[in-house]
Amino acid sequence: MMSRQQRTKEPLIDIFTIVKYFILWILFAIVAYGVKTVVMMALAASPTKQVGNGVLTLYEVHNTGAAFNLFSNHSEMIITASFLAVALITFIVLIASGKITQAAVSAMAALSAGITMNMIERINQGYVIDYIHCNFLQDFPVFNVPDIMIVVGAIGLMLSLLTKR
Repeated sequence: MMSRQQRTKEPLIDIFTIVKYFILWILFAIVAYGVKTVVMMALAASPTKQVGNGVLTLYEVHNTGAAFNLFSNHSEMIITASFLAVALITFIVLIASGKITQAAVSAMAALSAGITMNMIERINQGYVIDYIHCNFLQDFPVFNVPDIMIVVGAIGLMLSLLTKR
């Protein structure tokens, strides 16, 4: 059994971790917004663009649903779920910042940024603009950079929890 001194070595709250989470969240959101802005400017000149020798095609799709267009036309529900997810992630970072790994913090920031950016678009427009299509994956849905952040963040969080690194 651990002594009281051993249990109190790691602080429950770590300001550095909290600040890192918010800075990464903002940086990831800026990257997502910047990429979307550049892509939309490119698509204004031409409705489709081939990228990487035809590996990707960029074109605009309005997605009223969530992942894989689930829950189409249920924006209020998706916005509420998004808000709650970001609130929960942030709450976990705030209350357990001294116990979670830096990899988990980075993953949680990516998740929060991706969810937030899609939520903002959904609030402002009623849909999310997806614009990346992988030509080598037949029938794979069009997606955007925030979607990538959500997937990478979720995988990173799972890996950091499994390996505790």
